[in-house]
Amino acid sequence: MSAPIRDLQSGSNGAVSWHPGRLWSLWDMLQSYFPLYQIALDLEALRSQVKALKDLSRFTSKPSVTESIAKDFASLLKTIHQRCLEYGLSDTSDMAKRLLDGIAPDTYDGMFADLNHLNGSLSNQLQKEAVFRVEPELKKYYEHGDLFGPKVAAAFPSCERDIQRAGSCYALGQGDASVHHLMLVLERGLNALAVKVGAQYQRTNWQTIIDQITSKLKSAPKGPERDFYNEVNAQFGLLKVTYRNHSEHVRDERYDMPKTLHILNHVREFMQELANGGLSEMTP
Repeated sequence: MSAPIRDLQSGSNGAVSWHPGRLWSLWDMLQSYFPLYQIALDLEALRSQVKALKDLSRFTSKPSVTESIAKDFASLLKTIHQRCLEYGLSDTSDMAKRLLDGIAPDTYDGMFADLNHLNGSLSNQLQKEAVFRVEPELKKYYEHGDLFGPKVAAAFPSCERDIQRAGSCYALGQGDASVHHLMLVLERGLNALAVKVGAQYQRTNWQTIIDQITSKLKSAPKGPERDFYNEVNAQFGLLKVTYRNHSEHVRDERYDMPKTLHILNHVREFMQELANGGLSEMTP
């Protein structure tokens, strides 16, 4: 359900490794970040305890930190240093290390100040972490390696990245970006058709390619193959007017989720039509 900016997993030795882009479930995220939650809870518990002792020490003759509290403080510093380093929270980890290597506070006032600084650093760094929430019904679109089916993947392998990005952008609610990647997918299909009929396509706009294909097909032998190529070339012309021209120029109207899904499904069905008809960027 959630896709973190930074993705982590614990290895067999307890260390954390990053895997950007992998989709997490909410349960995965809670499990993976649990050590940080525990640290925050332990830090707040010790802060509260030390604050109470600090306030109490004003009315006693023994304001010095007890051995038990000193051990708890040192243990917490060690844990914060190690765990925050694993999770990439280097500022808080460094602060804990400096306190651990320095002279331990002998008063509750000093210890409470150190704990406050640690708490502020940890809170600040955690606030900088960010996650994207993906709706459950959209999860199937995120980083899907075979979103258009195996035939399209086999016929147009160069489209894999843009197909994945189109699905991921749609899942994250980025309609304009999704449609942009879909137009790149279509362009590769158009280029494959141009190669098939012997038309030029390098660094040429869509209409020029479509016109060249139309010209080449006029002299091609009659039959089902020419009929198929004429049909899909006409569809490319319609797609150019309907989608590509709109997406590649500055406009105030944005692609909402229903419209983006409609375009995604249309492009998927059209690319499947090309693959089923034997068109491929792999064929001469």
